[in-house]
Amino acid sequence: MKKIYFILLLILCFTNGYAQREAGIWYFGANAGINFNSGAPVALTNGNLNTQEGCATYSDKDGNLLFYTDGSTVYNAQHSEMQNGSGLLGQNSSTQSAIVIPKPGSSSIYYIFTVDAPNKQNADDDFTNDIGDGKNDGLNYTEVDMRLNGGLGGVTNKNNPLTTYNPSNSDETKFKCSEKITAVQHADGISFWVITHFIDNFYAFKITRSGVQTNPVISKTLITVPLTGYLANAQGYLKSSPNGKKLAVAHGATKTSDLLIVKTGEIVLRRNTGKVFLYDFNNSTGLISNETGILSGENPYGVEFSSKSKKLYVNSNEFNSEYNITGSTLYQFDLESSNITASKTKIRSFDFNAGALQLAIDEKIYIAGYVPMENGRSRLTVINNPEANASSCIFGEFSLNSRKSLLGLPPFIQSLFLFNFKYEFTCVGDATHFFINTVETIDSVLWDFGDGTTSTDIDAYHIYGAPGTYNVSLTKTTNGETKDPIVKEVVINEKPVILSTAYQLIQCDSYDSNPNDELSTFNLENSIAALTLNKADDFNVYFYLNDTDAKNDLYNENSLTLIYKNTVPNQILTAKILYKDSDCFSLGKVELIANSSLLLNASDFIGCDIGDGTASFDFSTKENEIKSSLNLPSTVVIYFYDSEENAINDVSPLGNDYISSEKPIYFRAENNGLCYGAGTFNLIVNYFPPVESDENVPVCENSFPIEINAGIPLDIQQNYSYNWSNGENTYQISVANEQQISVTIKDKIFLCEKVKTFNINKVYTPKIIDININLNNNTVAIITENNFDNLYVIDNPYNNYQSENTFYNVTPGLHTVYAKNKYDCGITAKNIFVLGFPKFFTPNNDGINDLWEIKGLNFEEFRYSNILIFNRFGKHLATINPDSGWDGIYNGEFLPSDDYWFSIDVTDDRNLTKTYKAHFSLLRL
Repeated sequence: MKKIYFILLLILCFTNGYAQREAGIWYFGANAGINFNSGAPVALTNGNLNTQEGCATYSDKDGNLLFYTDGSTVYNAQHSEMQNGSGLLGQNSSTQSAIVIPKPGSSSIYYIFTVDAPNKQNADDDFTNDIGDGKNDGLNYTEVDMRLNGGLGGVTNKNNPLTTYNPSNSDETKFKCSEKITAVQHADGISFWVITHFIDNFYAFKITRSGVQTNPVISKTLITVPLTGYLANAQGYLKSSPNGKKLAVAHGATKTSDLLIVKTGEIVLRRNTGKVFLYDFNNSTGLISNETGILSGENPYGVEFSSKSKKLYVNSNEFNSEYNITGSTLYQFDLESSNITASKTKIRSFDFNAGALQLAIDEKIYIAGYVPMENGRSRLTVINNPEANASSCIFGEFSLNSRKSLLGLPPFIQSLFLFNFKYEFTCVGDATHFFINTVETIDSVLWDFGDGTTSTDIDAYHIYGAPGTYNVSLTKTTNGETKDPIVKEVVINEKPVILSTAYQLIQCDSYDSNPNDELSTFNLENSIAALTLNKADDFNVYFYLNDTDAKNDLYNENSLTLIYKNTVPNQILTAKILYKDSDCFSLGKVELIANSSLLLNASDFIGCDIGDGTASFDFSTKENEIKSSLNLPSTVVIYFYDSEENAINDVSPLGNDYISSEKPIYFRAENNGLCYGAGTFNLIVNYFPPVESDENVPVCENSFPIEINAGIPLDIQQNYSYNWSNGENTYQISVANEQQISVTIKDKIFLCEKVKTFNINKVYTPKIIDININLNNNTVAIITENNFDNLYVIDNPYNNYQSENTFYNVTPGLHTVYAKNKYDCGITAKNIFVLGFPKFFTPNNDGINDLWEIKGLNFEEFRYSNILIFNRFGKHLATINPDSGWDGIYNGEFLPSDDYWFSIDVTDDRNLTKTYKAHFSLLRL
């Protein structure tokens, strides 16, 4: 049989035609790297990564390096930091800190998804033990545009957060994610799924032509990985099978608490709680189901599928009795077995710890890891034939040429490693192209196009006769072995139905130096509705100079800008019109016609100041004025714009009611939809003198009448008219009583007006109606009948007044208090008496404090009742004259030490009586 060695050199297809070479270069570990593009791996020593675990690399379809990252810094193909490429929120000690996804339908935009290491130190309240930026940043994505910086790329949109936790759960928000992430192609052959796991949920984010869909598909798991065991519980790999049907996840630990084990005097982390689970994945819906536990009671880390998704490999760390890592064990699971869990086979033990397992485009699996206490390992272990049964697996070693492997290897979109086929040109009548993305030797192929026709051409073309969805299958024979068919749904679309003739986009030849050269600036967006037969929402439209440019721009990245200036009169452009989410297109035509334009003169538009340097303008009034002053036809319609650019491009016309500061305004006139003329004028704000719209005028009760005025400066008072609400029309008027009155102030020339309102309030002199005296702390509070910002002073009316009505620590005796308001409408005075009495007395006949008596009574100004003495239970003990004292004796007996109360009535010169009560102490020493 004649064999064909087929290498696909051109993968420029409309169905996201990536091939295996995107995973052709790896950078990882301590400056290590590998190039797989020649067929045999070659060690690279020019990398800049130095990462314990997480890393990611991506190349173009031909295997040329684009960039690589440790999740924090992005390096370009020249191994320099990419433009704006620092500060990503991944972490190089996160198991899978990053993965790269190309934006579907674009050859230049890529997304870097990053996961932080969710450290417990960043989740507690102790800021002294924080790691990195002091918080757990969770899952984020960053956009890279390879068109920037001369093709070396640049980061354009950094650290967009994605929610993989319950925002209402405070514990979950502290950690946000695990360290796991994987990606696989959607069943539509265009989109992708990015998948992660946290606690008891999988989160699958869809990436489409429109970008990253931030609302994930959430699938609940039976296993719950507790936050109490983080960071160890977060570690371990997550991988999708290349065929997109399975997921495998390694939970490095599932500890339920921070329990530690004390061993030989040392405290060590609890071990052997890790688990591995296998799931079914629906790459159409993103749902994950059928949880199967396949490994438990160990310390797993890496997982990987064989390229044909028939075998699964898992490695796990081994510990000695001192809980130190002594090496690792590699297991194989047969995914075609009826009992996958029971198919577990230990195939090899290693003297190095468990690191990443990563499938390469040579269909071999590479194993990272290093001997504990060493600074890395200068080689990778290789499973040369991962599809073989456990007993037949052949291992090898790959030298890293003095560079070091640590724990991580770069993950990729797992579909890169799947035997697959691609297709392009999916419109009815196109020769749809089917091709294979592989570098292996092919004996023969059989295509079944799903409409009853077949082909044995490796590079096949087929024309479908009708739109619809077709199940296309490819059966390949390699080295005498016929593989299982690969089946895809291929959707064939009708070409868009569009305007069959050239659409004439007409513009005024205005706002340039030559209004008659038929050259102008056009807004091409104004042609889209007509081109799409008023169904613009159904299509994406791109404009080109000609049909060739439109057809060759496969990703629609080189189209003309929508604001375009024609280069020749009546220039004809090509419009490429595509159904949204489809690459099926039709080509339409747009003719750019720039009509000669009249220069229209208009006077400046004056508006009345509304108080902040702006004015309100009514453009309907201005339109009528322009049409009248220039004697324009009644069919002319005028549009106004706030910039020359908007006027030229006919975008964002202004409404009739417009508030603005002073600025130029541009306008264009159309007659029956055709260009008529254009012009400009200035908006002028007629500034009003600063006048308060509301003024409160307090007037003392004895000060009426008063004079009030409109508040216009003397030198311009004659420029305004004044119309008062009481009918007067002078600048100043007299007001005889309390009232509200307003004046309308009008500019005599421009008729701008403002209304000023006066609130005339009668203010009364404060009247003191009561005095509250607290004998226990000698405070005096003045109570007034009315309060117009009252002020108070005690004893001297010429001292400084205070706004507080209470005075503290007033000495016993006679005082005078004064009250007035801040408008000085008069002063009110009142005499008061503050009782003074001892707080205690000691009747021990030592001549000191033997009697309790009230001091400082003023018998000229006040009358006093007898003083009544009570015990604390209210029993009357004694009645004494106000000018005498009490010796603490009752019925000839010495009363004990205790608190006692007194009461006295005080009558002032107005015959008003107040009763004062307080307590004091009797002390027997």
